[in-house]
Amino acid sequence: MRIGFDCTPIMPVRSGVGHYTEQLLHHLLKVRPEWEFLLYSNRVLNGETARLAGARPVTGHFRPSRWLWMQARLPRVIHRSQPDLCHFPNNSAPLVHVRPYVVTIHDASLFLYSRFHPRSRLLALRLLLPRVARQAAAVITVTQHARRDLVRVLGLAPEKVHVIGEAASARFRPASQDERQRLRRKYRLPPRFVFYAGTLEPRKNLGRLIQALGKLQEQGLEPHLILAGPNGWLGNGRLEAAIQEAGLTGRVRYLGYVPEADLPGLYSLATLFAFPSLYEGFGLPPLEAMACGTPTLTSRGSAMAEVCQEAALLVDPRDVDEMARGLARLWTDASLRGELRERGFRQARKYSWEQTARQTAALYERVHACQ
Repeated sequence: MRIGFDCTPIMPVRSGVGHYTEQLLHHLLKVRPEWEFLLYSNRVLNGETARLAGARPVTGHFRPSRWLWMQARLPRVIHRSQPDLCHFPNNSAPLVHVRPYVVTIHDASLFLYSRFHPRSRLLALRLLLPRVARQAAAVITVTQHARRDLVRVLGLAPEKVHVIGEAASARFRPASQDERQRLRRKYRLPPRFVFYAGTLEPRKNLGRLIQALGKLQEQGLEPHLILAGPNGWLGNGRLEAAIQEAGLTGRVRYLGYVPEADLPGLYSLATLFAFPSLYEGFGLPPLEAMACGTPTLTSRGSAMAEVCQEAALLVDPRDVDEMARGLARLWTDASLRGELRERGFRQARKYSWEQTARQTAALYERVHACQ
């Protein structure tokens, strides 16, 4: 088979969708080496595709606008290159489709949590996404939680939406002592700290996390919070006031975007990992933390609860007091941390990118057979 693949999410500074796209493609190339993979992008792919040896970039770029490229130029590129089918891994696809396609829609947050998205994204994708989903030969999403939301919100036939999960990369494992010492010096880390990794944006609920840690400060526990990740929509300006109000001035540090190679060591150094997001399609950072042996707190009644199950401490992300109690338990109870560490290792091993790639390839084959 010849598969056309939208690679625009694979940027030098990657979001979760960028990591999903790269990992899926890398493992598809391994499990289906006899297939041809065509890489489509609105810009020249330079060093970003180092792990995609064997795939073929296709010309036809338009760097000024990804949206105009996808809607106006990409259909002609696809027609010229003649794939058997295409895969669009980031919630959007050309409205004029010249070949059958699969689209990955990671969650329904555009519709359920619209206040957590900038207006420009809402105007474009809320109009586009329902039609993209209806025209797709199949829709992939990453948890049963996200599938239920998408079927309901977009009015899709349940049999059209397929759950194929994500996984922590193989590089996420406990770091060596030498690597931990190197990173502690590099980032000037305190002996104990709560760690968060992910984009800094309102949906991640960091304001409530800071309020909850403020309650630990009042109890004399003196926690430090280390934040790592790119600055997203609305940035981190609002967090400064929350930090001051919680009495955590000097105890919260923002590392910015850190190299992915450093993340396993940062997870390994943390006393605990906190990811109290209000909504995710999957929530990969908790799985990465567990793969590194880091006790994890995340949100109850969410995709993260589905992924982590009993391997993480689950709290109501809207209840600051409950979150504070959960954080205090993990901060003070070494026995609980040890128990969650072992559960986390077992839970993380249930997911693998090879399994994800094989399930995705099988879906391609079913779609192709029905054309």
